[in-house]
Amino acid sequence: MNRHLNILLGTVLLIGAASDAAAGDDTLLHKMIFEQKSFSADYAQTVYSSDNRVLQEQSGQLFLLRPNYFRMDTVEPDSATIVADGHDVYSYDEMLEQVTIYGFEQQVVNSPLMLIISDDSKLWNGYTVTRSAHDTFSVMPKSQNGNVQSMTVKFSEDNRLSELRFEEKDGKYSVYSFTPMKDSSLTPSDFKYVIPEGVTVDDQRSK
Repeated sequence: MNRHLNILLGTVLLIGAASDAAAGDDTLLHKMIFEQKSFSADYAQTVYSSDNRVLQEQSGQLFLLRPNYFRMDTVEPDSATIVADGHDVYSYDEMLEQVTIYGFEQQVVNSPLMLIISDDSKLWNGYTVTRSAHDTFSVMPKSQNGNVQSMTVKFSEDNRLSELRFEEKDGKYSVYSFTPMKDSSLTPSDFKYVIPEGVTVDDQRSK
């Protein structure tokens, strides 16, 4: 799995679960995320070293339909696509001419990023949520087995997702900034992925 997918899918899980959780910061975060059933935005991602040097920059578009539908199209510097269609997750790298397929449940288990689209209360129980400011939440995994050590979720004044920040164990961190597009009515058919002709397919669903 490429590093961009690890960070990103290590993130779309950290934000969206536990409808039945006890009242508290986790319930409030869930409510703010799921108030918007669909969400589309331009995004810019910057990866920093532990001493704050810029290591990588990417940009593109993000589309969400809750629960369980997600698409991220990276435009710069290279073209790539990640799509979750409710059943499977497709990762397409245009430069490598390869599509890797994962089972959705595999990513729910392994990727904190899926919380912004998943409504799985079992998943949410694996994280501790603390509201650090009016518009900011800190999300910490209870198990430290993964590479993502913590995630910070920020909202704009109108309660739209505006920023995600991921801290890794080695001190690197990634910041995703979102500029919402005009609201559109997304449907599951918008997340149907057609594998391009002539590419290599690596199917990880049974592994």
